[in-house]
Amino acid sequence: MKSNEHWFPKKRLMIGTAFLIAGAAGLLAARFAGGFADFYGFTIYPAVVNIFARISGIFPFSVAEIMVIAGVLLALFSVGYFFVNIIRRKGRRLKFLLSSFSSVLLVGSVLLFEFAYGMGINYSRRPFSEIAGLQTGKYTKQQVLEVLEYTIANVTESGRNIELDADGHIVVPGDLSARAVSAMKKLGGKYDALDSYYAGVKPVMLSELMCYGHITGIFTFYSMESNYNTMNNAEEIGHTACHELSHMTGFMREDEANFIGFLACRDSGDDYLTYSGWYDMMIYLLNAYYSVCTSDEYTAVYKTIPGYVRKQLDMQNELWDRYETDFGEAAEAMNDVYLKINDQSDGTKSYGRVVDLMIADYYSKNY
Repeated sequence: MKSNEHWFPKKRLMIGTAFLIAGAAGLLAARFAGGFADFYGFTIYPAVVNIFARISGIFPFSVAEIMVIAGVLLALFSVGYFFVNIIRRKGRRLKFLLSSFSSVLLVGSVLLFEFAYGMGINYSRRPFSEIAGLQTGKYTKQQVLEVLEYTIANVTESGRNIELDADGHIVVPGDLSARAVSAMKKLGGKYDALDSYYAGVKPVMLSELMCYGHITGIFTFYSMESNYNTMNNAEEIGHTACHELSHMTGFMREDEANFIGFLACRDSGDDYLTYSGWYDMMIYLLNAYYSVCTSDEYTAVYKTIPGYVRKQLDMQNELWDRYETDFGEAAEAMNDVYLKINDQSDGTKSYGRVVDLMIADYYSKNY
């Protein structure tokens, strides 16, 4: 009988290779086999969410965050263990290297498998714009301005129903998670593709670290959880919560998650979420208009925004300016690469493509 020292590395190599092949096959099939991504995304993926989101949903805290912390500690321990043993095992270094490689392969391939079937395949599925019957295209400066003015009017109108704190921030009502889930479920009644199980959205304890990475929220494929940065300004948190919950339905593209989150907020009937959705869309439209107009034109439309809203925009800029660091730039660059790898050619700019969907939605309804 072979000793465990020889048997375990071989078993890890075999299992790791199997997960690697299965994960890669899923991603390749989604990219090149027509219909596979839709079949998986609309039939199998909902069952995956139903199972794993229910499990992580049992816990009131972010399981993903605990797993990240534990993973970092384990990685540090493993690196130390590796170097100590590579020095000590003079005559058996090759076997130890093989054993270490098999462990890394196993962990890496399992993560790839989880990513593929928890997120990756869904990047290639039929876009939400097609489901909603929206035709996007190139728009004129006047069209951008028209939708921006319409959005500012809705920010102004919805702002009449909100409460502000002493600093001028909107007051986040109790049980944000339940409100966001209710909004998404209501939208799911209109679109079958959004009729999903929603486990809720969870705050992150180490939110300040997310600030350094300029991250307002995140959906984690390995725990099927939607998480949000509690240090973000209150005006954005509501829309962010719905944005991250939209990923739970399998719509992974950032522009579409932004738009779905907006629709959920707009149609929620919840004063706070309604304001948050319009407020966030106003920012994207302001940025889009700024890129095509003159300074005087931008100033003219900016002055139509209520004073307390302009103050909120200033406070938001101040928040993110405090976290302008090399680490933040590196994190944004990594996110840019990640999005491009997953067929979002604009990278981080894809977040702003929600403007195309906003304009298409506006003109499709002939407001």
